[in-house]
Amino acid sequence: MLGNMNRRDVLRTGLAGAGMIALGPVSKAFAQSGRVLKINTLASAAAVNVPMQAALRMELPKLAGFAAPEVRPTAKIPQIAQEVIAGSADLGDADVASTLAGAEAGADLKIIGLSYSNTSQVIVVNADKTKSLEDIAKNGGTIAVNSIGDFMYVMLLGVFAKHNIDAKSINFVEMGSSGDRARALLAGRVDAVPMHVEQAAQLATQGNYQILVRPWQEFDNWFSAVIISTGEWLKKDENKTAAVAVIKSVLTSFRQTNNDYAWYKARVADYASSKDLKAAGDDFLKPVWQTLTTDIKAFPGDMAPLNVDQFSKVIPVYKQAGALKGTVDLNKVIDRTYLEQALKELG
Repeated sequence: MLGNMNRRDVLRTGLAGAGMIALGPVSKAFAQSGRVLKINTLASAAAVNVPMQAALRMELPKLAGFAAPEVRPTAKIPQIAQEVIAGSADLGDADVASTLAGAEAGADLKIIGLSYSNTSQVIVVNADKTKSLEDIAKNGGTIAVNSIGDFMYVMLLGVFAKHNIDAKSINFVEMGSSGDRARALLAGRVDAVPMHVEQAAQLATQGNYQILVRPWQEFDNWFSAVIISTGEWLKKDENKTAAVAVIKSVLTSFRQTNNDYAWYKARVADYASSKDLKAAGDDFLKPVWQTLTTDIKAFPGDMAPLNVDQFSKVIPVYKQAGALKGTVDLNKVIDRTYLEQALKELG
């Protein structure tokens, strides 16, 4: 299981733990040159990822002392946390599963913000063949996920357990691309796949493809992507300032997205990966935006869900799925210092 693989990986590449000190001003050198941060994100930018991409590529360079960052697309979700641990990236737009597994294994990881809240990924099936999750389990079906042990894999096991469905007979296979997963479902090679809500809407035009699982209806908040760094990196004053700047940029982007559909539509055209999504008209895109902002509440303008109490609710699901032992200390991993400073500066 990938959770265990992550523990080995992070122990090999993890940095020593570090304490926190007070925030300090950006250095004159950085302010004059415009610092270029190295930030790893997932290679594919779906509708829910657009505000984060807009924050990094458009909002961050507006802040004094920062140039456009080196945004480094990464195909496999767990690799993002691993590269932050190794020091090859300053910050990461990482998944919760890899981050918590790494922290539990002793890696010096800090969650300092949300890339978005909850998840826009849903579980889709061909309803002509599959009527329920029970059908998949009883028939020994196949579900394609990005990575075994990632946040959607764990969520699925949590949903099966919640509904008292034995998932032991299900064959989980890895498919890193959502496009590959969609094609596999269309071809009948798999029985269910996770995909973003806009992808599910597009797929529904090609047959009787329906959503079986909406995570935001199963859990209070199924955290999927977070902004991470290491305690060691955050020791330096200029890095503290950089962390605050990144979070300010994300908060600004969140607020713009929630308040201005036209702004969001323009950013989708700029930063979405899918050509179809980039060119989508209001009849398609506006319902997607409404689902993200209203139903999922994906872009909290204050990142209020970033707290130990909220994250602690998902730990039992991770533990039951075998992705965590249940020993991770969230109080040491979740650090709101930079969020609080960003909120203060934004007002």
